[in-house]
Amino acid sequence: MKFWKIASVAALPLFFVACHDHDEGIEPEHAPAYLQHHPVDEETGYLLLDSLGYPGNHPFDTETGVVTPEPVRDWKFVDQSNRPFGSENLRGKVYVADFFFTSCPTICPKVKSQMLRLEDRFKDNPDFRLVSFSIDPKRDTPEKMTDYAGKLGIEDLDRWRFIYGDKFEIYDLDEDYLSIAMEDPSAEGGFNHSGYIVLVDREGFVRAYASGLDEEEVTHLMEDIEKLLDQQPAR
Repeated sequence: MKFWKIASVAALPLFFVACHDHDEGIEPEHAPAYLQHHPVDEETGYLLLDSLGYPGNHPFDTETGVVTPEPVRDWKFVDQSNRPFGSENLRGKVYVADFFFTSCPTICPKVKSQMLRLEDRFKDNPDFRLVSFSIDPKRDTPEKMTDYAGKLGIEDLDRWRFIYGDKFEIYDLDEDYLSIAMEDPSAEGGFNHSGYIVLVDREGFVRAYASGLDEEEVTHLMEDIEKLLDQQPAR
């Protein structure tokens, strides 16, 4: 009988699926936090540094403990140019996602600076994409997000999409991306959000994440992105 692992998104407990044998590893208790999304070798108990797991809350068998990863749910909204855009447009691509709002006075500028690092690093790879979901669609119209992207200096708005959609659907969707996004009158700017940058593989599975407030974590995420880009898409 299968159940869902239910846990606080803020705590981000992780469940791992081992990928393959390896020659390198690190004991989990000695690993920095940003390595904890790597799978564990069943024989050695070490984190596999040359492969990625499936972090997040997934269905699991209560008798065997076997986790059955599921991809991010399908979604379809519009982008900053009012063009329909959804998860189906990202199949076969490796992408990173974040949740933000254009008037954010706190963490968003820092997170976007790290997203810009990723854009610059992988701008020449046709299989890489970036997606930013607005959590304030009342004010973040597509036109306003286009202006915002221009101020950031983003040149290719086909590679980096800014997503506008129903706020309640996006608030539900953020859980699939291991993020927090909700209205909170007590928070500066009126919204509570985590600032995570989340890495998704070609089949739509979350495979890694980093705090957009920590440059070292994002640097490590670049290595994870390269791992996924090196894997050829299924035919």
